[in-house]
Amino acid sequence: MSVAADRLRVVTPTPDSELIRCSPLIGCGQLKSRKQMAQPGPKSPLCNTCYQRARRERQGPAEIRRANLWAKYRITPEQYDRFRADQQFRCGICGAKEADIDLSKVGGRPCKDGRTLFKVPLAVDHDHTTGAVRGLLCPPCNAGLGAFGDDPDRLRSAIAYLTAIVRSPGG
Repeated sequence: MSVAADRLRVVTPTPDSELIRCSPLIGCGQLKSRKQMAQPGPKSPLCNTCYQRARRERQGPAEIRRANLWAKYRITPEQYDRFRADQQFRCGICGAKEADIDLSKVGGRPCKDGRTLFKVPLAVDHDHTTGAVRGLLCPPCNAGLGAFGDDPDRLRSAIAYLTAIVRSPGG
């Protein structure tokens, strides 16, 4: 077969259900479906988890922060810092000062490799439907909005409930 004919040869795609072993040398070595592979090629195939871990190991904290802010909220660290300044370094709901927020109550998954997390006192609050960033919140306010499902009607009902309890003779 000529070189030109070889280039024109139709390659049948492999099914997505095909199992590929993640590289045992630089990855987990587990069998994963093609959809779970970041680099399914013949040279050192890596699953998504191992690929992300390897990428993170090459990055410093500033690069990781930039990547996380962009991936989750489509903002840069500079935009985050602008939000902080616009809110006078306070929570957008309760007004708690950023410097007074207890970082031990700030969430985040621990790093598997033992590195410490880069914790920030104010979380990015965003609309889960549109992805639009609304502002920055302290951990209790952020958790509160999440617990109410970002539903203004439920929050108004909670305010009415609390107001009624306070005004009632038994409260």
